[in-house]
Amino acid sequence: MSEDQIKKFLIEIQKNKNLRDQVLSVATANEIAKIANDSGFEFKGSELKNISNKVFNGVKIKSQDTSPSYNFGEGGN
Repeated sequence: MSEDQIKKFLIEIQKNKNLRDQVLSVATANEIAKIANDSGFEFKGSELKNISNKVFNGVKIKSQDTSPSYNFGEGGN
């Protein structure tokens, strides 16, 4: 089950500073899933996004809006 794999991955990144630093250096769920998959854990970015706002082993999964923002209204260029 992928949720179980995500939980195991979260436990691992708490113990493994190098892995944690890799996760913190990326911006998307797909990039996190790629790091996890390369480390032997199996889940997709979409599965990680589906458990957003849950807490596993003291780690809260939260999504963030990384879409670009452009001001084309009043005062915009």
